[in-house]
Amino acid sequence: MNFDLGVWYHLAQEDWFIRWGLIYPGVWFVVIFWVFAFGACIGSFLNVCIWRIPRGESLSKAASHCTVCGNPIRWYDNIPVASYLILRGRCRSCRTPYSASYFAVELLCGILTALLVVKSGLSEQSAAVIPGRMLLIFFGVACAGTDWRFQVVPNKLTFSGMAMALLLAALLPSVWGCDKFWMAVIWSLLSGVIPALLLWLFALAGKKIAGQEVLGMGDVKFVAMCGMFLGLPGVLFTVIAGSFAGTLWGIIIKQSFKAKLPFVPFLMLGAVIWIFADIPLLDWYALLFIR
Repeated sequence: MNFDLGVWYHLAQEDWFIRWGLIYPGVWFVVIFWVFAFGACIGSFLNVCIWRIPRGESLSKAASHCTVCGNPIRWYDNIPVASYLILRGRCRSCRTPYSASYFAVELLCGILTALLVVKSGLSEQSAAVIPGRMLLIFFGVACAGTDWRFQVVPNKLTFSGMAMALLLAALLPSVWGCDKFWMAVIWSLLSGVIPALLLWLFALAGKKIAGQEVLGMGDVKFVAMCGMFLGLPGVLFTVIAGSFAGTLWGIIIKQSFKAKLPFVPFLMLGAVIWIFADIPLLDWYALLFIR
């Protein structure tokens, strides 16, 4: 019996990449440039989220400003990626250096968004998979950023991501291989609840055995969000790959530099790998578990 795990991702032979004219260099350059620009703009907003949400500050009431001198950032100094390069990473008013993480988040979001469109088209995946994975990239980068800088994964981010995942499942049930919206919502929900429950039990057992917290609830909620976007095969790979990467960091980097890095950035790395390598990984799953 042949069972195609890829049905959850609706890997139909859709030629939207050709219909949009992306096979022509001129069209491809224009479209990908604007997709990159869109991702970079979202990355700029995510920088605000990463800084303000853990500190309990409003995202809308205060305009962008320098955290040192307090002067507002002019619109022409707030152009994603470009402004950082032009100002050499410094405030125009007080010349205080900005963290390179602002530039990194904008550039990363732009690149990943553009690559997602290219990958989905070249692999002939349905365009319906793009919104969910794009949202996971944005929410994931924000969660990784807050975990990196403040060692916290805000509920405002993970719960918002879960809500968006369920909404997309209802609007685009074909991504889950369903023709009924409620079936897609159930699959999405189960794909988040099951791994989160297992990790929560693991966290409880680890705390009881080790006498200290081995896994935070923020990590559990982040995994639930990933599962609701990616499905069970995707979130399983995310956890395994993230754990492996985190272990390597602990063995190699931490011993050398006495550094400490939270878990969510590693989980996000696993999720990104799945987003861009899901088809061969699904084929590997099929060979390993089914045949």
